[in-house]
Amino acid sequence: MQVSIDSMISRLLQARHGLLENVIYYLGKQPKATYIATAIALYIGTKIYNAMSCPNTLRHIAYVPAPLWMLSLMRGETTLDRTKRLLISRMTETNGMVSKFSQLGWEVTVMNPKAIKTLLQRTDLFPKSEVTIDNFDSRSLIRRYFGKTNLTLANGHEWMRRRKIANPAFKRALPVKMFARLTSQASEQLDQSNGAPVMIAPMMQRFTLDVIGLAGFGFDLNSISSPDGQWVTAYNEVADGFMAFPFIFLPVLETGFIHFFPNRRKKHEQLSKLDGLFESIIEHKRETLKKAKSESVDDNEKDLLTLLMEAGRGEDHDSEPLTNQELRDELVLFFFAGHDTTSHALTCALYYLAVNPDIQEKARQEVIDVLGDTQEENYPTIQQLRQLPYLTRVMKETLRIASPPVNLVQRIAQHDTELEGMAIPKDTLLTVDFYAIHHNPHLWITPEVFDPDRFNEGGELDCMDSSYAYLPFGGGGRQCIAMNFSIAEQKVVLSGLLRNYDISLPENSIHKHSLQFGPSTGLIVPTKDLELKFVRRNLVF
Repeated sequence: MQVSIDSMISRLLQARHGLLENVIYYLGKQPKATYIATAIALYIGTKIYNAMSCPNTLRHIAYVPAPLWMLSLMRGETTLDRTKRLLISRMTETNGMVSKFSQLGWEVTVMNPKAIKTLLQRTDLFPKSEVTIDNFDSRSLIRRYFGKTNLTLANGHEWMRRRKIANPAFKRALPVKMFARLTSQASEQLDQSNGAPVMIAPMMQRFTLDVIGLAGFGFDLNSISSPDGQWVTAYNEVADGFMAFPFIFLPVLETGFIHFFPNRRKKHEQLSKLDGLFESIIEHKRETLKKAKSESVDDNEKDLLTLLMEAGRGEDHDSEPLTNQELRDELVLFFFAGHDTTSHALTCALYYLAVNPDIQEKARQEVIDVLGDTQEENYPTIQQLRQLPYLTRVMKETLRIASPPVNLVQRIAQHDTELEGMAIPKDTLLTVDFYAIHHNPHLWITPEVFDPDRFNEGGELDCMDSSYAYLPFGGGGRQCIAMNFSIAEQKVVLSGLLRNYDISLPENSIHKHSLQFGPSTGLIVPTKDLELKFVRRNLVF
C-alpha cells in the first residue's frame, strides 16, 4: 500500500504541468467570479508548491519529494522507519547526502562521516543557523521555551562568552554520590511494584529531573516520589508540544488562531507556569548569594546556577554577568538536554539489558566484581566507574541504536563550497541525521542488532575510516558540554539497578521482538508504553 501511495504522488508531481494547462483552458470559459476565486486559490497553491519544491540549486543532490515527507509525518510514522525508507534508501545516490523539506525550508541531510567531520569542525564555514530559532514566531511554544539564543544556538563571540561562563560548572568533580542517592530513591519506588511491570520511561524521566534540579538549581523537585508534581506535569505538557504537527509547519495557527486550539492553549499556560517557577528559582538564588558568602563553599558542592552567576564577574566583556533572561535561557536548555536525553538513554539501555539476558549477566558480574554483592549501601567512586568497560560498551551501543536526539541543529553554508565532491551553494541549510548515520548498513554490520562488542578495542568502530560514524554527543568544537556528566549519571544508575535487580520484559510486551517507538518530528524519540519487570536479587548480608 505504501509503495502505491508513494508512486501515485510521484506521478502527480510529474503530471503537474499538463494539469495546470488544462485548468487555465477550463477557467477561460467560466464566469469572472469563479475565475478570480480560482486564480487566488492557484496563487496560494503555487506559493505553497514553490516552497515545497526542491530548489534548482539542490537538484543535483538526491532529494525526498516534500509530499512524501509530509505524508509520513501526518501518518505518525516513527522516526526510524521514516529515516530508513526515505533517507537511507537514497543516500548512496549522491555520496551520502540527501535533501529534504523541513519546517525551516529545504535542507541537506549529511550522512557521510567524512563530510560530517568537515561540517562540524569548520565552524567558520558552517556556523549554526540563526534561521533555526528565528524562523519561529516569538509567541510559538518552542520559541517561548528556548528563547532566542543559548549555548547550543549561539555563534561566534556570543557562544565563546557563554561557553567560558559555563565551563567551570562542567569541569568540577562529578556528583556521583548524589546520583547514587537518587538511584536508591528510585529503587524504593521500584520495590513497591513487587516484581510487577513498571512503566520505565516516566520513572527514568523523574529520576533525571531530580538530578538536574539538584545539580542544576540546588532545588529538590521531589519528582521520583511525586510523579504528579507540578514540575513533572508542566514540563511534560510543554515538551509534548514542541514539534507537534501541524503547528511546527504552520506557526500561524499557534499565533493568530490559538483560541481555536484549546489543547495548544493549555500547553502555553503550562509554559507560563514553568517560566514562573524558573523565575522564582533565579530570584531566590540571587537573594541567597547576596546574604551568604558562597565562596566559602567548595565549587564541587555548588549547583550549576550558582556557578553561572558567579562566573560572570564583569572583569571584561567576555565575562559580563548573565542577565536573568540569559540565565533563564541557559537553565531551560540544561533542563531539557540534561534530563530528557539521559532518561531516554537509560530507558533504552534497560530495555536492551532486559531482552539480552546474557549481556545483562555479563554487565552485572562486572559491576559486582567492582562494587561488591552485599546489601550495604555502596556509593561508587569516579575511579570505580572507570573500571566498568563492558557496561560502558553497553551504553555506547544503546546510544548508537537508539540515539536520544534525532538531528543536529542546522548549520548554514557561509559561501559556495563543496562537501566530499558535492556542490553546496551559499545559504544552504545542512544537518546530520543521527539515526541515519547510526543505522547505515554501509557503515555498520547488522545495524539493527544490539552488539556492545562493536566498541571493543580494535572492534567495528575502530576499524572505520572515520570516528564521525558515531556521534552520540555530536562532534567538533561544539560537542555536548555535559557529555561526561551524562555518562557518569548513566553508569551510576545502571550499575546500581544491575546490582540489585534481575530485569526482564513481560511476556505479552509489544516490544518482545524489537523496541517500539512513538511518532516524533524531532528532538526526542519516545518509547511506546514500555514496561519492564524488576525483581530483587538475593544479595549477601
